Amino acid sequence: MRTVELKSFSKPILRSRTDPDRVRNSERWMGYCVGPALVACLYCGVSGSYLNQFYTDVLHLNTVVGGLFLTLMPIFSKILDAVTNIFMGQIIDHTKSAAGKARPWLLLSGPLMALSAIFMFAVPQGSRLITALWVVCSYNLYFCVSYTMYNLANISTIPLSTRDNKARDTLAMASSIGINMIPGLVLAVIFPSFLLPFMGVNQTKWMQVMAVLSVLAVIGTVIQYYFTRERITEDTDGKAEEAHGPEVSLKDQIKGCCSSKYWLMIIVVVIVYQFYNNFQVTSMLYYSNWVLGTYNDGKTLSLLNIIGQAMLGPGVLFLWPLVKKFGKQRIYIIGSIIAIVGGFLGFANPKNLPVVLVALTIRSIGFLPLTYVTLSLLADALDHVEWKCGYRCDGFSASIYSIIVTVSAGLSLGIFNLGLSMNGYISPAADGSWVAQPQAVQNFFTFGMYMVPTLGAFVLLGIFLFFDLEKKLPQIHADLKKRNGGEENAESENPQ
Repeated sequence: MRTVELKSFSKPILRSRTDPDRVRNSERWMGYCVGPALVACLYCGVSGSYLNQFYTDVLHLNTVVGGLFLTLMPIFSKILDAVTNIFMGQIIDHTKSAAGKARPWLLLSGPLMALSAIFMFAVPQGSRLITALWVVCSYNLYFCVSYTMYNLANISTIPLSTRDNKARDTLAMASSIGINMIPGLVLAVIFPSFLLPFMGVNQTKWMQVMAVLSVLAVIGTVIQYYFTRERITEDTDGKAEEAHGPEVSLKDQIKGCCSSKYWLMIIVVVIVYQFYNNFQVTSMLYYSNWVLGTYNDGKTLSLLNIIGQAMLGPGVLFLWPLVKKFGKQRIYIIGSIIAIVGGFLGFANPKNLPVVLVALTIRSIGFLPLTYVTLSLLADALDHVEWKCGYRCDGFSASIYSIIVTVSAGLSLGIFNLGLSMNGYISPAADGSWVAQPQAVQNFFTFGMYMVPTLGAFVLLGIFLFFDLEKKLPQIHADLKKRNGGEENAESENPQ
Protein backbone atom coordinates (compact mmCIF):
# COMPACT_ATOMS: atom_id res chain seq x y z
CA MET A 1 0.00 0.00 0.00
CA ARG A 2 1.20 3.51 -0.80
CA THR A 3 1.97 6.00 1.93
CA VAL A 4 -1.04 8.07 3.05
CA GLU A 5 0.25 11.60 3.65
CA LEU A 6 -1.96 13.94 5.64
CA LYS A 7 -0.13 17.24 5.26
CA SER A 8 -2.91 19.38 6.70
CA PHE A 9 -2.16 18.05 10.19
CA SER A 10 1.08 20.06 10.27
CA LYS A 11 -0.92 23.24 10.90
CA PRO A 12 -0.31 24.81 14.36
CA ILE A 13 -4.01 24.62 15.24
CA LEU A 14 -3.86 20.81 14.98
CA ARG A 15 -0.79 20.30 17.18
CA SER A 16 -1.03 18.11 20.28
CA ARG A 17 -1.47 19.91 23.61
CA THR A 18 0.80 17.43 25.43
CA ASP A 19 4.40 17.34 26.66
CA PRO A 20 6.63 15.78 23.96
CA ASP A 21 8.97 14.23 26.54
CA ARG A 22 6.78 12.76 29.26
CA VAL A 23 3.22 11.75 30.08
CA ARG A 24 1.50 14.29 32.29
CA ASN A 25 -1.85 14.20 34.10
CA SER A 26 -3.62 16.34 31.49
CA GLU A 27 -2.75 13.79 28.82
CA ARG A 28 -3.56 10.83 31.03
CA TRP A 29 -7.01 11.97 32.11
CA MET A 30 -8.20 14.12 29.21
CA GLY A 31 -6.79 12.13 26.30
CA TYR A 32 -7.14 8.61 27.66
CA CYS A 33 -10.10 8.89 30.01
CA VAL A 34 -12.51 11.76 29.27
CA GLY A 35 -12.27 11.66 25.45
CA PRO A 36 -12.74 7.89 25.07
CA ALA A 37 -15.47 7.96 27.73
CA LEU A 38 -17.65 10.32 25.69
CA VAL A 39 -17.24 8.15 22.59
CA ALA A 40 -17.94 4.99 24.60
CA CYS A 41 -21.23 6.47 25.84
CA LEU A 42 -22.43 6.50 22.24
CA TYR A 43 -21.09 3.02 21.59
CA CYS A 44 -22.93 1.69 24.66
CA GLY A 45 -26.12 3.22 23.31
CA VAL A 46 -25.90 1.83 19.79
CA SER A 47 -24.26 -1.54 20.36
CA GLY A 48 -25.26 -4.79 21.93
CA SER A 49 -28.30 -5.01 24.15
CA TYR A 50 -29.88 -1.56 23.67
CA LEU A 51 -29.67 -1.58 19.88
CA ASN A 52 -30.99 -5.12 19.91
CA GLN A 53 -33.89 -4.07 22.14
CA PHE A 54 -34.65 -1.28 19.65
CA TYR A 55 -34.64 -3.81 16.81
CA THR A 56 -36.80 -6.39 18.62
CA ASP A 57 -39.18 -4.21 20.66
CA VAL A 58 -39.55 -1.04 18.56
CA LEU A 59 -39.03 -2.27 14.98
CA HIS A 60 -40.14 -5.89 15.69
CA LEU A 61 -37.43 -7.26 13.40
CA ASN A 62 -37.22 -10.51 15.35
CA THR A 63 -40.19 -11.74 13.26
CA VAL A 64 -38.59 -11.00 9.87
CA VAL A 65 -37.88 -14.24 7.95
CA GLY A 66 -38.73 -16.25 11.03
CA GLY A 67 -36.04 -14.55 13.11
CA LEU A 68 -33.23 -15.26 10.63
CA PHE A 69 -32.76 -11.60 9.72
CA LEU A 70 -31.55 -10.57 13.18
CA THR A 71 -29.60 -13.81 13.47
CA LEU A 72 -27.65 -13.54 10.22
CA MET A 73 -27.42 -9.77 9.66
CA PRO A 74 -24.96 -9.08 12.54
CA ILE A 75 -22.83 -12.09 11.61
CA PHE A 76 -22.49 -11.20 7.92
CA SER A 77 -21.94 -7.55 8.81
CA LYS A 78 -19.05 -8.50 11.06
CA ILE A 79 -17.48 -10.52 8.26
CA LEU A 80 -17.52 -7.33 6.20
CA ASP A 81 -16.21 -5.48 9.23
CA ALA A 82 -13.25 -7.85 9.40
CA VAL A 83 -12.27 -6.81 5.88
CA THR A 84 -12.59 -3.10 6.62
CA ASN A 85 -10.57 -3.56 9.81
CA ILE A 86 -7.64 -5.05 7.91
CA PHE A 87 -7.88 -2.27 5.33
CA MET A 88 -8.04 0.45 7.99
CA GLY A 89 -5.15 -1.12 9.89
CA GLN A 90 -3.01 -0.94 6.77
CA ILE A 91 -4.02 2.69 6.23
CA ILE A 92 -2.89 3.54 9.78
CA ASP A 93 0.42 1.71 9.35
CA HIS A 94 1.08 3.65 6.12
CA THR A 95 -0.10 7.05 7.36
CA LYS A 96 2.44 9.83 7.72
CA SER A 97 1.55 13.15 9.33
CA ALA A 98 2.81 15.62 11.89
CA ALA A 99 0.16 14.22 14.26
CA GLY A 100 1.35 10.63 13.88
CA LYS A 101 -0.22 7.70 12.08
CA ALA A 102 -3.23 6.94 14.30
CA ARG A 103 -4.30 10.24 15.91
CA PRO A 104 -5.53 11.94 12.69
CA TRP A 105 -8.12 9.21 12.28
CA LEU A 106 -9.49 9.92 15.75
CA LEU A 107 -10.40 13.42 14.65
CA LEU A 108 -11.74 12.38 11.24
CA SER A 109 -13.95 9.63 12.64
CA GLY A 110 -16.02 11.81 15.00
CA PRO A 111 -18.55 13.41 12.60
CA LEU A 112 -18.92 10.18 10.64
CA MET A 113 -19.70 8.21 13.80
CA ALA A 114 -22.31 10.74 14.85
CA LEU A 115 -24.16 10.74 11.53
CA SER A 116 -24.12 6.97 11.10
CA ALA A 117 -25.35 6.43 14.68
CA ILE A 118 -28.33 8.74 14.11
CA PHE A 119 -29.14 6.92 10.86
CA MET A 120 -29.39 3.63 12.76
CA PHE A 121 -32.39 4.92 14.69
CA ALA A 122 -33.99 7.09 11.98
CA VAL A 123 -35.39 3.96 10.34
CA PRO A 124 -38.37 4.41 7.97
CA GLN A 125 -41.22 2.02 8.75
CA GLY A 126 -44.09 0.73 6.66
CA SER A 127 -42.40 -1.50 4.12
CA ARG A 128 -40.57 -4.44 5.73
CA LEU A 129 -38.13 -4.52 2.82
CA ILE A 130 -37.22 -0.82 3.09
CA THR A 131 -36.89 -1.11 6.86
CA ALA A 132 -34.58 -4.12 6.55
CA LEU A 133 -32.41 -2.48 3.88
CA TRP A 134 -32.09 0.72 5.93
CA VAL A 135 -31.09 -1.29 9.00
CA VAL A 136 -28.43 -3.21 7.05
CA CYS A 137 -26.96 -0.05 5.46
CA SER A 138 -26.94 2.09 8.61
CA TYR A 139 -25.61 -0.78 10.76
CA ASN A 140 -22.69 -1.36 8.41
CA LEU A 141 -21.96 2.35 7.96
CA TYR A 142 -21.51 2.70 11.70
CA PHE A 143 -19.78 -0.56 12.63
CA CYS A 144 -17.84 -1.32 9.44
CA VAL A 145 -16.72 2.20 8.53
CA SER A 146 -16.96 4.99 11.10
CA TYR A 147 -16.47 3.05 14.35
CA THR A 148 -13.75 0.91 12.74
CA MET A 149 -11.87 4.09 11.85
CA TYR A 150 -12.13 5.37 15.42
CA ASN A 151 -11.54 2.08 17.21
CA LEU A 152 -8.33 1.15 15.40
CA ALA A 153 -6.87 4.59 15.99
CA ASN A 154 -7.94 4.46 19.64
CA ILE A 155 -6.40 1.02 20.21
CA SER A 156 -3.11 2.22 18.67
CA THR A 157 -2.71 5.26 20.91
CA ILE A 158 -1.49 3.35 24.01
CA PRO A 159 1.18 1.20 22.28
CA LEU A 160 2.43 4.31 20.42
CA SER A 161 2.32 6.66 23.42
CA THR A 162 5.62 5.87 25.15
CA ARG A 163 8.16 3.12 25.87
CA ASP A 164 7.96 3.86 29.59
CA ASN A 165 6.17 0.74 30.80
CA LYS A 166 4.96 2.33 34.06
CA ALA A 167 3.60 5.39 32.27
CA ARG A 168 1.96 3.16 29.67
CA ASP A 169 0.29 1.13 32.41
CA THR A 170 -1.21 4.31 33.86
CA LEU A 171 -2.51 5.27 30.42
CA ALA A 172 -4.09 1.82 30.05
CA MET A 173 -5.69 2.27 33.46
CA ALA A 174 -7.04 5.72 32.56
CA SER A 175 -8.33 4.40 29.23
CA SER A 176 -10.06 1.48 30.90
CA ILE A 177 -11.67 3.82 33.43
CA GLY A 178 -12.86 6.01 30.57
CA ILE A 179 -14.39 3.23 28.49
CA ASN A 180 -15.81 1.30 31.46
CA MET A 181 -16.66 3.44 34.49
CA ILE A 182 -18.20 6.55 32.92
CA PRO A 183 -20.10 4.73 30.14
CA GLY A 184 -20.93 2.12 32.75
CA LEU A 185 -22.79 4.80 34.68
CA VAL A 186 -24.79 5.57 31.53
CA LEU A 187 -25.33 1.89 30.80
CA ALA A 188 -26.08 0.84 34.36
CA VAL A 189 -27.97 3.76 35.85
CA ILE A 190 -29.14 6.43 33.43
CA PHE A 191 -30.37 4.13 30.67
CA PRO A 192 -32.41 1.61 32.70
CA SER A 193 -33.61 4.06 35.38
CA PHE A 194 -34.51 7.05 33.22
CA LEU A 195 -33.96 6.66 29.49
CA LEU A 196 -35.55 3.26 28.81
CA PRO A 197 -38.78 4.16 30.66
CA PHE A 198 -38.73 7.52 28.83
CA MET A 199 -38.11 5.99 25.37
CA GLY A 200 -40.27 2.89 25.74
CA VAL A 201 -41.22 1.77 22.23
CA ASN A 202 -41.34 5.34 20.86
CA GLN A 203 -38.89 5.60 17.94
CA THR A 204 -38.75 9.41 17.99
CA LYS A 205 -37.55 9.43 21.60
CA TRP A 206 -34.89 6.85 20.79
CA MET A 207 -33.64 9.15 18.00
CA GLN A 208 -33.51 12.16 20.33
CA VAL A 209 -31.43 10.33 22.92
CA MET A 210 -28.99 8.99 20.34
CA ALA A 211 -28.59 12.46 18.79
CA VAL A 212 -27.40 13.82 22.15
CA LEU A 213 -24.95 10.93 22.58
CA SER A 214 -23.68 11.51 19.03
CA VAL A 215 -22.80 15.14 19.79
CA LEU A 216 -20.93 14.03 22.92
CA ALA A 217 -18.97 11.51 20.84
CA VAL A 218 -17.77 14.22 18.45
CA ILE A 219 -16.59 16.30 21.42
CA GLY A 220 -14.85 13.20 22.77
CA THR A 221 -12.83 12.61 19.60
CA VAL A 222 -11.66 16.24 19.60
CA ILE A 223 -10.53 16.01 23.24
CA GLN A 224 -8.79 12.70 22.62
CA TYR A 225 -6.98 14.02 19.55
CA TYR A 226 -5.56 17.11 21.26
CA PHE A 227 -4.54 15.35 24.49
CA THR A 228 -2.69 12.34 23.09
CA ARG A 229 0.74 11.95 21.51
CA GLU A 230 2.59 9.26 19.54
CA ARG A 231 6.08 9.48 21.03
CA ILE A 232 7.18 6.16 19.53
CA THR A 233 6.11 7.32 16.07
CA GLU A 234 7.98 10.59 16.60
CA ASP A 235 11.10 8.70 17.71
CA THR A 236 11.13 6.40 14.69
CA ASP A 237 10.02 8.86 11.98
CA GLY A 238 12.90 9.98 9.84
CA LYS A 239 15.06 6.99 10.69
CA ALA A 240 12.64 4.14 9.93
CA GLU A 241 14.57 3.06 6.86
CA GLU A 242 17.85 3.00 8.74
CA ALA A 243 16.51 1.29 11.84
CA HIS A 244 13.97 -1.10 10.40
CA GLY A 245 14.64 -1.40 6.69
CA PRO A 246 11.94 -0.99 4.06
CA GLU A 247 8.24 -0.81 4.82
CA VAL A 248 6.91 -4.06 6.28
CA SER A 249 4.38 -5.93 4.19
CA LEU A 250 1.11 -7.29 5.58
CA LYS A 251 2.45 -10.82 5.11
CA ASP A 252 5.54 -10.05 7.19
CA GLN A 253 3.42 -8.40 9.89
CA ILE A 254 1.24 -11.50 10.13
CA LYS A 255 4.33 -13.70 10.27
CA GLY A 256 5.98 -11.48 12.88
CA CYS A 257 2.95 -11.37 15.18
CA CYS A 258 2.34 -15.09 14.89
CA SER A 259 5.97 -15.75 15.82
CA SER A 260 5.29 -14.30 19.28
CA LYS A 261 3.54 -16.77 21.54
CA TYR A 262 2.56 -13.91 23.86
CA TRP A 263 0.86 -11.99 21.07
CA LEU A 264 -1.09 -15.13 20.15
CA MET A 265 -2.07 -15.74 23.77
CA ILE A 266 -3.36 -12.17 24.19
CA ILE A 267 -5.36 -12.50 20.98
CA VAL A 268 -7.04 -15.65 22.34
CA VAL A 269 -7.72 -13.82 25.62
CA VAL A 270 -9.39 -10.97 23.73
CA ILE A 271 -11.50 -13.41 21.66
CA VAL A 272 -12.77 -15.27 24.72
CA TYR A 273 -13.36 -12.11 26.77
CA GLN A 274 -15.15 -10.20 24.02
CA PHE A 275 -17.47 -13.09 23.15
CA TYR A 276 -18.59 -13.93 26.68
CA ASN A 277 -18.79 -10.29 27.74
CA ASN A 278 -20.99 -9.32 24.78
CA PHE A 279 -23.22 -12.35 25.30
CA GLN A 280 -23.51 -11.63 29.02
CA VAL A 281 -24.26 -7.91 28.54
CA THR A 282 -27.07 -8.68 26.08
CA SER A 283 -28.38 -11.46 28.32
CA MET A 284 -28.40 -9.17 31.36
CA LEU A 285 -30.93 -6.77 29.85
CA TYR A 286 -33.34 -9.57 28.96
CA TYR A 287 -32.61 -11.47 32.19
CA SER A 288 -33.51 -8.34 34.17
CA ASN A 289 -36.72 -7.83 32.20
CA TRP A 290 -37.99 -11.40 32.14
CA VAL A 291 -36.37 -13.51 34.91
CA LEU A 292 -35.37 -11.38 37.87
CA GLY A 293 -37.65 -8.37 37.34
CA THR A 294 -40.40 -7.10 35.05
CA TYR A 295 -40.20 -5.42 31.65
CA ASN A 296 -38.49 -1.98 31.80
CA ASP A 297 -39.32 -1.68 35.49
CA GLY A 298 -36.57 0.92 35.86
CA LYS A 299 -34.97 -0.70 38.91
CA THR A 300 -33.86 -4.33 38.39
CA LEU A 301 -31.22 -3.68 35.76
CA SER A 302 -30.05 -0.62 37.68
CA LEU A 303 -29.62 -2.70 40.86
CA LEU A 304 -27.64 -5.35 38.99
CA ASN A 305 -25.32 -2.74 37.57
CA ILE A 306 -25.07 -0.30 40.48
CA ILE A 307 -24.65 -2.87 43.25
CA GLY A 308 -23.76 -6.09 41.48
CA GLN A 309 -21.05 -4.49 39.34
CA ALA A 310 -20.09 -1.65 41.66
CA MET A 311 -16.59 -3.05 42.18
CA LEU A 312 -15.72 -2.43 38.54
CA GLY A 313 -15.48 1.25 39.50
CA PRO A 314 -13.56 1.70 42.77
CA GLY A 315 -11.90 -1.68 42.23
CA VAL A 316 -9.36 -0.02 39.96
CA LEU A 317 -8.00 1.91 42.96
CA PHE A 318 -6.70 -1.25 44.63
CA LEU A 319 -6.15 -3.27 41.43
CA TRP A 320 -3.06 -1.41 40.22
CA PRO A 321 -1.24 -1.51 43.58
CA LEU A 322 -1.89 -5.26 43.60
CA VAL A 323 -0.62 -5.56 40.02
CA LYS A 324 2.58 -3.75 40.98
CA LYS A 325 3.09 -5.97 44.02
CA PHE A 326 2.14 -9.40 42.66
CA GLY A 327 2.42 -8.97 38.88
CA LYS A 328 -0.15 -9.15 36.10
CA GLN A 329 -0.01 -12.92 35.65
CA ARG A 330 -0.83 -13.77 39.27
CA ILE A 331 -3.60 -11.18 39.43
CA TYR A 332 -5.21 -12.63 36.28
CA ILE A 333 -5.06 -16.18 37.68
CA ILE A 334 -6.59 -15.19 41.02
CA GLY A 335 -9.22 -13.06 39.27
CA SER A 336 -10.31 -15.92 37.01
CA ILE A 337 -10.83 -18.21 40.00
CA ILE A 338 -12.89 -15.56 41.82
CA ALA A 339 -15.03 -14.98 38.70
CA ILE A 340 -15.75 -18.71 38.41
CA VAL A 341 -17.00 -18.83 42.02
CA GLY A 342 -19.29 -15.85 41.45
CA GLY A 343 -20.67 -17.33 38.23
CA PHE A 344 -21.67 -20.63 39.81
CA LEU A 345 -23.28 -18.85 42.78
CA GLY A 346 -25.48 -16.72 40.52
CA PHE A 347 -26.45 -19.62 38.27
CA ALA A 348 -27.61 -21.64 41.29
CA ASN A 349 -29.85 -18.78 42.54
CA PRO A 350 -31.06 -16.84 39.46
CA LYS A 351 -34.27 -15.45 41.03
CA ASN A 352 -32.93 -14.56 44.48
CA LEU A 353 -32.01 -10.86 44.21
CA PRO A 354 -29.76 -10.59 47.32
CA VAL A 355 -27.79 -13.70 46.31
CA VAL A 356 -27.59 -12.49 42.71
CA LEU A 357 -26.13 -9.15 43.85
CA VAL A 358 -23.52 -10.94 45.97
CA ALA A 359 -22.67 -13.27 43.08
CA LEU A 360 -22.26 -10.39 40.63
CA THR A 361 -20.10 -8.49 43.11
CA ILE A 362 -17.80 -11.48 43.46
CA ARG A 363 -17.68 -11.96 39.69
CA SER A 364 -16.96 -8.27 39.12
CA ILE A 365 -13.94 -8.46 41.43
CA GLY A 366 -12.71 -11.45 39.47
CA PHE A 367 -13.06 -9.68 36.12
CA LEU A 368 -11.25 -6.49 37.22
CA PRO A 369 -7.93 -7.49 35.57
CA LEU A 370 -9.63 -8.22 32.24
CA THR A 371 -11.43 -4.90 32.37
CA TYR A 372 -8.45 -2.69 33.15
CA VAL A 373 -5.18 -4.46 32.27
CA THR A 374 -5.75 -6.16 28.90
CA LEU A 375 -4.70 -3.19 26.73
CA SER A 376 -1.48 -2.94 28.73
CA LEU A 377 -0.79 -6.62 28.03
CA LEU A 378 -1.34 -6.05 24.31
CA ALA A 379 1.20 -3.22 24.38
CA ASP A 380 3.68 -5.52 26.16
CA ALA A 381 3.11 -8.21 23.54
CA LEU A 382 3.75 -5.69 20.74
CA ASP A 383 7.08 -4.83 22.35
CA HIS A 384 7.91 -8.53 22.28
CA VAL A 385 7.03 -8.66 18.57
CA GLU A 386 9.25 -5.65 17.86
CA TRP A 387 12.10 -7.11 19.91
CA LYS A 388 11.86 -10.45 18.13
CA CYS A 389 11.25 -9.28 14.54
CA GLY A 390 12.75 -5.79 14.38
CA TYR A 391 9.57 -3.95 13.41
CA ARG A 392 6.33 -2.81 15.01
CA CYS A 393 2.88 -4.04 14.04
CA ASP A 394 0.64 -1.53 15.82
CA GLY A 395 -1.84 -0.91 12.99
CA PHE A 396 -2.14 -4.58 12.11
CA SER A 397 -2.57 -5.57 15.77
CA ALA A 398 -5.14 -2.84 16.27
CA SER A 399 -7.05 -4.13 13.26
CA ILE A 400 -6.99 -7.69 14.63
CA TYR A 401 -8.12 -6.43 18.05
CA SER A 402 -10.92 -4.43 16.45
CA ILE A 403 -11.94 -7.37 14.26
CA ILE A 404 -12.24 -9.52 17.37
CA VAL A 405 -14.28 -6.87 19.20
CA THR A 406 -16.67 -6.32 16.32
CA VAL A 407 -16.96 -9.91 15.07
CA SER A 408 -17.45 -11.17 18.63
CA ALA A 409 -20.23 -8.61 19.11
CA GLY A 410 -21.95 -9.69 15.90
CA LEU A 411 -21.43 -13.40 16.49
CA SER A 412 -22.63 -13.29 20.08
CA LEU A 413 -25.64 -11.16 19.10
CA GLY A 414 -26.49 -13.48 16.21
CA ILE A 415 -26.32 -16.55 18.45
CA PHE A 416 -28.35 -14.74 21.11
CA ASN A 417 -31.06 -13.80 18.61
CA LEU A 418 -31.08 -17.36 17.29
CA GLY A 419 -31.70 -18.49 20.87
CA LEU A 420 -34.59 -16.01 21.13
CA SER A 421 -36.16 -17.43 18.00
CA MET A 422 -35.59 -21.09 18.85
CA ASN A 423 -36.95 -20.77 22.38
CA GLY A 424 -40.03 -18.72 21.42
CA TYR A 425 -39.34 -15.17 22.65
CA ILE A 426 -42.51 -13.03 22.74
CA SER A 427 -41.97 -9.33 21.92
CA PRO A 428 -43.99 -6.64 23.75
CA ALA A 429 -46.96 -5.23 21.85
CA ALA A 430 -46.88 -1.85 20.12
CA ASP A 431 -48.79 -0.30 23.04
CA GLY A 432 -46.10 -1.49 25.49
CA SER A 433 -48.11 -4.38 26.98
CA TRP A 434 -46.37 -7.72 27.49
CA VAL A 435 -46.81 -11.29 28.69
CA ALA A 436 -44.46 -13.57 30.65
CA GLN A 437 -41.83 -15.43 28.63
CA PRO A 438 -41.82 -19.26 28.34
CA GLN A 439 -39.59 -21.10 30.82
CA ALA A 440 -37.21 -22.14 28.04
CA VAL A 441 -36.60 -18.47 27.20
CA GLN A 442 -35.97 -17.63 30.86
CA ASN A 443 -33.50 -20.52 31.16
CA PHE A 444 -31.69 -19.27 28.07
CA PHE A 445 -31.31 -15.79 29.58
CA THR A 446 -30.01 -17.27 32.85
CA PHE A 447 -27.44 -19.44 31.07
CA GLY A 448 -26.21 -16.48 29.04
CA MET A 449 -26.03 -14.32 32.15
CA TYR A 450 -23.96 -16.71 34.27
CA MET A 451 -22.59 -19.81 32.60
CA VAL A 452 -21.21 -18.30 29.38
CA PRO A 453 -18.88 -15.95 31.35
CA THR A 454 -17.99 -18.77 33.76
CA LEU A 455 -16.90 -21.06 30.94
CA GLY A 456 -14.88 -18.17 29.53
CA ALA A 457 -13.15 -17.67 32.89
CA PHE A 458 -12.07 -21.34 32.87
CA VAL A 459 -10.42 -20.84 29.47
CA LEU A 460 -8.66 -17.64 30.56
CA LEU A 461 -7.37 -19.32 33.71
CA GLY A 462 -5.66 -21.96 31.57
CA ILE A 463 -4.03 -19.32 29.37
CA PHE A 464 -2.64 -17.14 32.15
CA LEU A 465 -1.02 -20.07 33.90
CA PHE A 466 1.54 -19.89 31.07
CA PHE A 467 1.72 -16.12 30.38
CA ASP A 468 5.12 -15.14 31.83
CA LEU A 469 6.06 -12.18 29.60
CA GLU A 470 6.15 -9.64 32.41
CA LYS A 471 9.39 -10.91 33.96
CA LYS A 472 11.11 -10.72 30.55
CA LEU A 473 10.10 -7.13 29.73
CA PRO A 474 13.03 -5.31 31.43
CA GLN A 475 15.56 -7.08 29.18
CA ILE A 476 13.35 -6.61 26.11
CA HIS A 477 13.01 -2.88 26.74
CA ALA A 478 16.74 -2.52 27.35
CA ASP A 479 17.49 -4.22 24.02
CA LEU A 480 14.93 -2.08 22.18
CA LYS A 481 16.36 1.10 23.66
CA LYS A 482 19.84 0.20 22.43
CA ARG A 483 18.54 -0.82 19.02
CA ASN A 484 16.46 2.31 18.45
CA GLY A 485 19.29 4.46 19.73
CA GLY A 486 21.47 3.17 16.89
CA GLU A 487 23.81 1.21 19.14
CA GLU A 488 25.03 -2.27 18.47
CA ASN A 489 22.99 -4.90 20.23
CA ALA A 490 24.82 -6.21 23.24
CA GLU A 491 24.75 -9.84 24.22
CA SER A 492 21.79 -10.44 26.45
CA GLU A 493 19.76 -13.21 27.93
CA ASN A 494 17.29 -14.39 25.33
CA PRO A 495 13.74 -13.92 26.69
CA GLN A 496 12.34 -16.11 23.86
